Amino acid sequence: MDFNHPEIIEIKEQAFTRAAENNIKEINSKNFKLREFLEKTKDLIKTKINSEIKRLDVRYISIENALSLPLNIPLGIALAEIISENKIKAITRHHDFYWERKEFLKSCIEDILIKYFPPVLNNLNHVVINSIAQKSLFLRKKIQAVYIPNIFDFKLLNNPRYQSLKIKKDLRDFLDIKENDFLFLQPTRIIRRKNIERSIDFVNKLSLILEKIIYLLITGLTEKHEFKYFKEVIDHAKKTGVNLILCNDYKNINFKNSNIKIKKVFKLFNIYDVYNACDMVTFPSDLEGFGNPVLEASAFKKPLFVNNYTVLKDILDKGFDFILINKIVDEKCLKKAARVMLNSKYREKVTDKNFKIVKKYFSSDYLIMALEEILQKKR
Repeated sequence: MDFNHPEIIEIKEQAFTRAAENNIKEINSKNFKLREFLEKTKDLIKTKINSEIKRLDVRYISIENALSLPLNIPLGIALAEIISENKIKAITRHHDFYWERKEFLKSCIEDILIKYFPPVLNNLNHVVINSIAQKSLFLRKKIQAVYIPNIFDFKLLNNPRYQSLKIKKDLRDFLDIKENDFLFLQPTRIIRRKNIERSIDFVNKLSLILEKIIYLLITGLTEKHEFKYFKEVIDHAKKTGVNLILCNDYKNINFKNSNIKIKKVFKLFNIYDVYNACDMVTFPSDLEGFGNPVLEASAFKKPLFVNNYTVLKDILDKGFDFILINKIVDEKCLKKAARVMLNSKYREKVTDKNFKIVKKYFSSDYLIMALEEILQKKR
C-alpha cells in the first residue's frame, strides 16, 4: 500500500507520465496490459485489507487522501470496493484533488479517475480541510463534503519540556544566538511555493528598523527538482546579509565564511522545542491545502508573519491577528512587526488572542465533536 512501492510507481508512470509524454492513442495500445496489472494489484491489496477487517472486527474506516489523489491507484479502487461491498461506514479526508494537479491532467485512465477519486458511495462520508476544496468537490461530483480543518493537539503543551526555560536557553545557545538577538522560524521545506525570499526580505528590513540581529532558521529540506530554487534562496540570503540557519547538511555547497550556517538541530531538539524558543514564525507561502504552522504559531503564542494565501481566509474568518502581507513585504507589515517585537504588552495581547481562537476552533475537542456528528448521521 506504500505510495513509493516500485510497482505502484510503475502504474502511476504508465497512467500519467507516459500519457503526458506521448500521444494518448499510442498509449491506448498498451492500456489493456496496464489495466490487467491494475486489477491484479488491486485484488491483492483488497484481499489483505479484507483479511484485517475481519481479524480486527473493523466497524469504521478512516482514509487520509488516498481517495483524493491517484498516488496509489489500485489502493483507491480496492478501498472503494471494500466500502461498497462490506457496507462498512467510512470517512475519507481530502486535502486536494487530482483535477487540481497538473501532473494528473493527462492520463489513459480517465474513467477510473472519475469513478474512484473520489467515489460516490452511500456509506462513505467526505471531509475536506478547506472551504475551497468543499466547493470544488461539489461542483465536480455533486458531493456534499463536511469542512473540518486541521487541528492542534493542546495536550502537547502539558509536556514540561515546553515550559522549560533551560531547554529554550540550551537551544538558543546551540544556535549561537545571544540573549538580545531574535530567532525567527520558517517551519517549511525549501521549495518555491513557500516563498522563503519573502521571509529573507522581511528579516532584512525588520532588522534595520529594530537595529537588532535576527536569525532566520529554516527547518525543512529542499527537494531534487527544487534545487535551483534552493540556490536562489542561498544567493538571496548572501546578497542581503541575512543570518540564515539551515537544519540539514548540503555537501555540494560551501557555506564557509558566509552568513549561512548549518546546525543539526534535530539531533538534540524537536520542532516544538524550536517553536518554543523562537520569537516569531514566518510563513509567506502562496499555496497551501491548510497551513499547520498557522495553528502551531498561535498555540505556542508566537507572532506570525504570513502571506494571505487563498485558503487562509477560512482561518482568518475566526478573528486571528497576524502580520499579514499580500505577496509584498510592505511598510504596513513592517510597522506592525516592529510594534509586536518592541512592545511586550501589545505582543502579549496579540498572541493571547490568537491562542484563545486556535484553542476554541482548532483543537482535538472540536475534531471529536465534528467526527461524532458525522458517524451518528444516518445515510
